[in-house]
Amino acid sequence: AAGRPTPAALLELLAPEDARRLLPVAAGAARTRHEAFDRTLEAKRRASAPLAGDPASGADGAAGAEAAPGDVLCPYCLEEIRLDLSHLYVTDDRNQYQPLDLSGITNPVRRDDAMRAAVQRCAADPDFPDHYIPVPYLTHGRPLTVAMIGQSSAGKSHLLTQMIAEITDGGLRRYGVDWQSVNPEQHARFVRERVQPLRSGKVLAHTGSVHEFAQFVESLLLTDAHGRVRPVAFFDLGGEDLVRTDEVLRFLLGVDALVFVVDPVLALPLPQLDSLRADLEVEVDRDGDTAFGTVLDRLPRKGPYLETPAVMVLGKADLLRFQPPVDRWLEEGPAAAIGPDQFLAESADVHALLHRHAGQAWLRPFDAFRRCTLHVASATGGRESGGRYPAGARPRRVLEPLVSLLAMHGIIEAPGGAASFGVGREAQ
Repeated sequence: AAGRPTPAALLELLAPEDARRLLPVAAGAARTRHEAFDRTLEAKRRASAPLAGDPASGADGAAGAEAAPGDVLCPYCLEEIRLDLSHLYVTDDRNQYQPLDLSGITNPVRRDDAMRAAVQRCAADPDFPDHYIPVPYLTHGRPLTVAMIGQSSAGKSHLLTQMIAEITDGGLRRYGVDWQSVNPEQHARFVRERVQPLRSGKVLAHTGSVHEFAQFVESLLLTDAHGRVRPVAFFDLGGEDLVRTDEVLRFLLGVDALVFVVDPVLALPLPQLDSLRADLEVEVDRDGDTAFGTVLDRLPRKGPYLETPAVMVLGKADLLRFQPPVDRWLEEGPAAAIGPDQFLAESADVHALLHRHAGQAWLRPFDAFRRCTLHVASATGGRESGGRYPAGARPRRVLEPLVSLLAMHGIIEAPGGAASFGVGREAQ
């Protein structure tokens, strides 16, 4: 074992041309690689940021948490709904919904406990199947909605499941943010049906949705360092089925944060991915992800950039675990605290990789959004085989994209403030 060659040495023996292409570059060459990123970032720094308090600024952690109950987007029918104490229900021993009458509960502690376990029947869309919204989702101000965007092959479902699982494992506590379930029963079902099977190595099936373009996945209550509570709802937007309709536009106008997931198999013409492309019968797409284009073409702009906080994630990064700079970032642990230039080095490296190998079409989200960081992440740590992950699912850096988005929204405090997070310390 002591004399066993390293992966790099083995690659040098078997494919010397590929090995030389993967060699780390010198500092000067690194600066050259990052020139396109630096130019784009400098242009973003020169652009005027929205004033604090402007909804476009994204710095709404406090405002969203302290807002009085009002109209909220139903995560199922996508219509607006507000708290109505006359339409509350609880489940009985047979898991059937029964009306909840609060008039006889005068003790405030018992009343709050009953409200936490209750749901409200949503009647905003009479043509939509019966559905119920947890009351805490309606009582903590406007929820922060996070939408995952990308092809179905990009691994969005696995990435989002692992992201939520890391939150519930306490992954945000180092940043002063804690969590609570919106509804204990619904969260237990999510863990039972999604988290536990994936962590045991099972490949998750694609879940269906009444809406063709938006699937509600889960919601949580996040409490920031000042004790302010904000509901956060996670949606998975359809990939190749995402079409340009007014319904899609209406939903996108209510989204607060966007996660663009890049499938390296479709984006990167690297030789180590050729055999996988052959197995999947797909080819590299130089035109970028059509789902990215659908979203970017529908969002209105008030200036040179879109102001919704966004991140790009190079998903399934385990497929590139020997490829610089992916190898470095996959092994990077979580930061102990958020710095003023957090994620900029990773963003520059991922941008350089996509710029060189994938082309500018795959970088459209970074060019379009003023605040957009780039990340590598692996939800499973390896390829599936026969519907399972033989070594179990071992996530790497799945929470970092959400940390960036929460910093842009002010839920995680960052030096320099939320409005400049993602564009660096020189932003005004």
